[in-house]
Amino acid sequence: MPFFTALQVEITAVENGTVTLEAPLTPAFEAPPGAFAASSVGALGDMAAMTSITSALPADQTVSTLDFTVKMLGLSRGNRLRAVGRVLQLGRTTCVGAADVYLLSGADPVLCGTVLATGRRLDLAAMKPA
Repeated sequence: MPFFTALQVEITAVENGTVTLEAPLTPAFEAPPGAFAASSVGALGDMAAMTSITSALPADQTVSTLDFTVKMLGLSRGNRLRAVGRVLQLGRTTCVGAADVYLLSGADPVLCGTVLATGRRLDLAAMKPA
């Protein structure tokens, strides 16, 4: 997706219903200097949660974010984030996913945020222009 490319987000692992994303600290993600903005932690977590849901759907379906909540658990000062997304519920029209977001700056990842996201299930064929 172009959004992933613009933010230099990499998909590092995919299993049915679980996805891991990573992103470097860039000026687009930074605030204050040297740290990821809470909105950046939330955005990466939302992307991981929605991508995990998409990985569990049939190939002709996708999901679009309706809302998400991010809870910061610590200062996100470092050079890289990892978001591990998972499916919580696959509904007929509404799906729920979550992601834990880790700061990668030392030997061990440090949990810095968690995200709960809700998405609308969409049929890709219905989205094609006429």
